[in-house]
Amino acid sequence: MISIARIATIAIGLALSIVVLAEGADNAAPVAVGPFFGHNDYGAVKLSPSGRYLGVLVPVQGRIGLKVIDIDARSGRIVATMDGGDIVGFEWVNDNRLVFNGVILHQGMENRRGTGLVAVNADGTEVVKLSRALHSVIRDGSDDILVADFAFNRRFPNLYRVNTKTGEAHLKTLGKPGDVVRWVIDRKGVARAVVTDEKSTSSRVFWRADEESNWVQLAEFHLGAPRLIPIAFDGDGSLIVASDIGRDTFAIYRYDALKKTVGEELAAHPQVDLTAGLVFDLQKDRIVGVEYQGQLPGAAWFDEDWARLQHAVDTALPGRMNLLTGRTSRVLVYSYSDTDPGAYYLFDGDKRRLEPVATPRPAIKPETMPTRKPVRYAARDGLQIPGYLTLPKGRDAKNLPLVVYVHGGPFVRGAYWAWSPVPAYLATLGYAVLEPEFRGSAGWGSKLQMAGWKQWGRGMQDDLNDGMDWLDKEGIIDPKRACIMGASYGGYAVMMGLARDPDRWRCGINYVGVTDINLMFDVTWSDYAYSDWIEYAAKEQIGDPDKDAAMLKAASPLENAARIKAPVLMAYGLQDLRVPIVHGEKMRDALVKQGTSVEWVVYQEEGHGFLLENNRFDFFRRVSKFLAANLTDKN
Repeated sequence: MISIARIATIAIGLALSIVVLAEGADNAAPVAVGPFFGHNDYGAVKLSPSGRYLGVLVPVQGRIGLKVIDIDARSGRIVATMDGGDIVGFEWVNDNRLVFNGVILHQGMENRRGTGLVAVNADGTEVVKLSRALHSVIRDGSDDILVADFAFNRRFPNLYRVNTKTGEAHLKTLGKPGDVVRWVIDRKGVARAVVTDEKSTSSRVFWRADEESNWVQLAEFHLGAPRLIPIAFDGDGSLIVASDIGRDTFAIYRYDALKKTVGEELAAHPQVDLTAGLVFDLQKDRIVGVEYQGQLPGAAWFDEDWARLQHAVDTALPGRMNLLTGRTSRVLVYSYSDTDPGAYYLFDGDKRRLEPVATPRPAIKPETMPTRKPVRYAARDGLQIPGYLTLPKGRDAKNLPLVVYVHGGPFVRGAYWAWSPVPAYLATLGYAVLEPEFRGSAGWGSKLQMAGWKQWGRGMQDDLNDGMDWLDKEGIIDPKRACIMGASYGGYAVMMGLARDPDRWRCGINYVGVTDINLMFDVTWSDYAYSDWIEYAAKEQIGDPDKDAAMLKAASPLENAARIKAPVLMAYGLQDLRVPIVHGEKMRDALVKQGTSVEWVVYQEEGHGFLLENNRFDFFRRVSKFLAANLTDKN
């Protein structure tokens, strides 16, 4: 068993000294939004299975195309572009073949047109359009991949093995044991473990010995109960699972499917769930380690060669998280920190040489960026709340104006230790930024997540207030100059905070936010209307509109709009199907009617999030002006 807390390679922040002048609280020169919210200059960079080629997404005449670089020959060529669109993702099938997908970006989030899956040779020849969506590459040397087909059911796809040169497809999930939401593939491309969905309130786990064998149920788990999740197969065919049975956080184990028992513990972390991040070495045909996201990220290796390699790269690139992919003789390194969006390097193990490949955001200068510090504070009931604190660079951490930035979801993990545009931008403007992983947040163990059930507007809101009070007690912030900001569920928390605690917040910034819990159940044109989740699980996690009517009314910002006095900036996408714009319109009308100051913005082409560069630029310029108007000392 690997104790991650004991042996993992962990990156730490760099202490830098260049001072950045901020606007807003200090009325300095405006900070440009482009470097923070513009598109990356380079997208994904991926090493081919043999390590001979690099695939990289690059700008091509204002769009994003796919380039292949022959590392040995030091030459490259554009192998694919899209007419009027961008390539947004790709994978290597083998050393000679890639698959990619694209999108027409100018049509907005929900209305954008996907291109479907397309295959191409590494020299740009033999382009074949494939239907369906990529599930996984097989890496067995063939031209085949596994694709997910949603033609018959948009929630529970079938899997097909598809030849990327001929398009020939073979159904591989005949006889599946139910409505499968998770397919786990072995190293030969065979689906051998699944998780089924039972109306979103329970799940079952199945396994089979090979493609010809019958499915065997291993376990059944109800919503909220400890469980195990199949996550991978090792090279010898053994099943790897993640489980939180008998513990607070998920750990990774080998599993004896014949005996239906958990075996050797491979990796565990005392504070965060481990459910992914396994690293498989194609040459050694086995799992060699796990990369994980604690409050600080790191890696734990089960293999001495990879451990030595990690040490060598970390020595060359200290103070950063260095993610390794490839093989020990030639490795692609993605190196990043809380002040640096990251860069790609190629490590030649034979020559002991590390050379840069691509920098996605060259306009961001790490020496000018604020650090993003992991923190923990105690909630009023004693529950430990993790989070991240970003402070303006070059200023004393005392009596600062505050923005509490609330993540969406809410039952997801919100933040990671890495450069992030919103907190970096806000801190560069001169504000302290707190990002709490409030109760209900995922990835931090079952205790924290389960504590958030039926706590919208209640305990989840208390955690935000308690974080602000902790910063006040530490003398870091001025409690009279605090704004709450967030999107989706975060937007709900903004409106609820302004309604429940009107004397606490100077202002609020809500984008694409829920404003009334009952609307989530009543609006029939949202993308989760009539789903099993809204019909069953949401009633347990959030509240039942009938049984918990009084609780939901008390937790509705719309129902409590009369208590909102602080100015609010509200921005929505007209095409949003996750949180339809009616949420914003009803709240806007109630606030305007009572005389509360509202800045209202609608982006016509956007959905649940602002996809277009110009819209992001416009929104965050508005944020800058709004905060400056409401959090200066004179207010």
